[in-house]
Amino acid sequence: MSRFRNIFLPTILLLLLCSFQLKSQDWKSYPYTPEGSLVSFPVDEGWHPDEVIEWWYIAGHLDGTTSGTPYSFMLTYFYYPGDTFGISYDGFRILNVGNDLSGEFHTETMLLNYLDRDTSKMHIDALLLNDVSEFWFHKEEVNGTLIPFEYELSAYSAPASIALSVASKKRPLIPGDDGLFDQGSTSYTYYYSLTDMQVTGTLIFEGSSEEVTGTAWIDRQYGSFNPNTEEAYEWFYLQLSNGMDLNIWNLFTPEKQLPDDPAYKHLSAYVNEDEQYTSHDFELERLAWAKIPNSENNYSQSWRLRSETNQLDLNFSTTHHNSEVLIPFNFFEGPVSATGTVNGSPVTGLGFAELVKTYEVPQLKIIRPGKRWNEDFPIQWELANPDEGRPLLYDLSYSTDEGVGWIPISQGETDTIFYWSNHPFVNGDSCLFRVEAYTEDLSLQGIFEASWYTFYDDLYTHSEHEEATVFQIYPNPVKHVLYVRGNTLSTDADGRNMETFKVIDITGRHMIHGSLETGKVDVSILHKGVYMLVLDTPKESVRYKFIKE
Repeated sequence: MSRFRNIFLPTILLLLLCSFQLKSQDWKSYPYTPEGSLVSFPVDEGWHPDEVIEWWYIAGHLDGTTSGTPYSFMLTYFYYPGDTFGISYDGFRILNVGNDLSGEFHTETMLLNYLDRDTSKMHIDALLLNDVSEFWFHKEEVNGTLIPFEYELSAYSAPASIALSVASKKRPLIPGDDGLFDQGSTSYTYYYSLTDMQVTGTLIFEGSSEEVTGTAWIDRQYGSFNPNTEEAYEWFYLQLSNGMDLNIWNLFTPEKQLPDDPAYKHLSAYVNEDEQYTSHDFELERLAWAKIPNSENNYSQSWRLRSETNQLDLNFSTTHHNSEVLIPFNFFEGPVSATGTVNGSPVTGLGFAELVKTYEVPQLKIIRPGKRWNEDFPIQWELANPDEGRPLLYDLSYSTDEGVGWIPISQGETDTIFYWSNHPFVNGDSCLFRVEAYTEDLSLQGIFEASWYTFYDDLYTHSEHEEATVFQIYPNPVKHVLYVRGNTLSTDADGRNMETFKVIDITGRHMIHGSLETGKVDVSILHKGVYMLVLDTPKESVRYKFIKE
């Protein structure tokens, strides 16, 4: 019995080891279709003529082998046919190269035609409209057999060029589990990533050529989502020191909201050779913004990512603030670096950010008080351009010397309403009011200074004009339905109220809107918190704070 065990136990272990190795190597042989995937290789590395738009994307980090200079690059080929001034084209190419030590950055976009549209493999043979030829091919064995997930590519511009050989060290990451998911309100995309490409080759930067090595990331998308015309987004890849790779999308609605919806919020992770997953349960907090000098567009530049799955807690920031592509449309494309923890263990990382979403300077208006005021009435202001990706703080101040000097009332407010009970005024005193809005890093700031003097009157209740627009709202706090009553509600011929309403949260986001014809506002969809009900009457807008339980 002992001899039987001695003979067969090693054999069983050897068979198990071989089985594991075969599984871990299955992606290194074509054809290859990941389990449950709608994406197959090499066929889906090629062109998809039935899709509206398609692109081949590679970006990465390189080091000069002689100088040690760190570089970053991005190369994307779009299939998006068009005709401009009688010139027909198949699409365009974008090439970015940056010196990450000095911050020098070069970008070039060129229209092109594809000389060969291969639908069975990666085969880009492009002729730019300036007569420059470029390529991105599969590597092949001597007998013409494709080498899985290994490529040669070359792209040229006057200030910077690349000629690289890239080989994947990991199996493909299939976002959405099967490689197909909704993106935004009306679009879909097929998608896969090669998250860890080993790179060698040559880089020419401002006339200086040297050999480079490094890592890169390949993204492939084809479908109906058009980054130029669909919802604005922020996208990132992160390659972490523990071997995990992350693909992160966050899309904004046209109203600049960030829905908690899988079509707008997407994180796909390569954990190891045997594990990858897609999650929509994460928080992406924006921490800093910066203005691009040439375009004056503002982009977010620092983020914090948190997710319960694998206990992700990562901070990452752009390396430089000038990496903006201007044509065919404005967007930021540049390297990022990361630090943080995964499952409680420290990690570092490198990656890239592609930022189509831009941010405006906050625009403010003081709604109340008017000409007269006392502590029974709040100071209220409105944010004209709310943006969920740009959380704001507010400072209130007043001036008694025509705006020469401003005295603080309150700082760091998060609501757009404030009751000032400890003021220094007596009857007849007057002042100007001012409100400032700003991001926590002070990069985006807006100021509104009232052009009218407000007089303190301790007997003041409301003017005749205001008396016509006083309502009652109840219950407050409210769980489901908020009732609005008032003896001056305007009605139509059928006796229905004509006022309209909107509900905004403490950041100024518009959450609900509609007609007040029934005198009821359904707030059941709101999360718990403090909100403002804005009633628009024929004479003016009035506001009431309420609490959603």
